[in-house]
Amino acid sequence: MKKTLLICAALTLANAAFSQGTITFINRGGTSTTTDPGQVLAPIYEQDAANNTHRISGNTSTGVPAGSTSYGSAGFVHAGDGVHTWTATLWGALSTTVSGDAAQNNLALLVNGTTTFRTATSGLFGGIVNQPSDPAPVPGVVLGSDRGTFQMRVWDTKGGTITTWAQLLDPANNGVLRGYSEIFTVPYSLGGTLSPPNTPPFLQGLTSFNVFIVPEPSVIALGVLGAGCLFLLRRRK
Repeated sequence: MKKTLLICAALTLANAAFSQGTITFINRGGTSTTTDPGQVLAPIYEQDAANNTHRISGNTSTGVPAGSTSYGSAGFVHAGDGVHTWTATLWGALSTTVSGDAAQNNLALLVNGTTTFRTATSGLFGGIVNQPSDPAPVPGVVLGSDRGTFQMRVWDTKGGTITTWAQLLDPANNGVLRGYSEIFTVPYSLGGTLSPPNTPPFLQGLTSFNVFIVPEPSVIALGVLGAGCLFLLRRRK
């Protein structure tokens, strides 16, 4: 009896792992609303030429779906510019586990969720990543009714010296270009061997964004902080 229970448990775990939902990591995909699960065209833009600390998010009129956001004269993020070494990553989780202000903290970097950019600087492939050879499994998604929630994050690795998002968040790296999408949920059953079976969908719901640097604290802000510390010290005395 004990052996039978162990075998059943092992088979259950194997089935859950085998049936994990998958997503296609690409920011340009889908041509037919009747045959392709998901439609997306969301190129990634370089920094705002007038203010490199300015974060912009949203699709332009040429995106899919079309939007009204403007990135001014900013070009597309692309490989081979001789200055930056860009990496693009996809983070995700079961939708029901992502909520509130801590949403980003609930997302995990997906397996097969790291890639590079194309070299195109214009046209339909400007600002578009290279699609990984295999779809990305999404932890926790095991049923056809489950949905996945995602965020795309991009940064300059500085020649491979900044290899993780956590490393990028070190205040010492505030001057390194980075960008991230709004958090979105793909309105399709994920792929893999879920029931019913489905082709891994594209990232419908992803919209364009730009890269930027984190602004340094202003002299005024530092002065206010210093004055506050002095005030607290005086009160303690």
